[in-house]
Amino acid sequence: MKTEADLALRQLSMRFIGNATTLLRCGPFTLLTDPNFLHRGQRAYLGFGLSSRRLTEPALQAGDLPRLDAVVLSHLHGDHWDRIARAKLDRGLPIVTTPHAARRLQGLHRFRHAVGLRTWESHTLVKDGSLLRITSMPGRHAPAPPGGCCHRSWAASWSSAP
Repeated sequence: MKTEADLALRQLSMRFIGNATTLLRCGPFTLLTDPNFLHRGQRAYLGFGLSSRRLTEPALQAGDLPRLDAVVLSHLHGDHWDRIARAKLDRGLPIVTTPHAARRLQGLHRFRHAVGLRTWESHTLVKDGSLLRITSMPGRHAPAPPGGCCHRSWAASWSSAP
């Protein structure tokens, strides 16, 4: 007999698209992390006058994505949220991110369901009788510039509602 943990593992899958972009399936939920769909040779703008050149093609194009339930965005730099994602993703899609990124996405880019989480705050999605909780955790992938920066790590858990 299969345990609940065994059955849950069968409902998990991850597809690496490139850089920090992955397609996650957790039970009935489909999530996209840090969408970057730039093509090989294109530049991502990182802020503070810095840029990075994409070395490989993404494994999947934005137009080939399945229906998404949410995007999880660690921070708003061009190598984690590029101009292709900005143009191709549905403006009504929930985007779970930092408070700074949520304000910018809602205002400048018109993604009306961007949710900004401070460290240790959570956001819950509900679908088909299941719950998915995404929790913001502290994270930093480079030294912080003057005034700090808004990088996050994320944890997610899902369960079937009783």
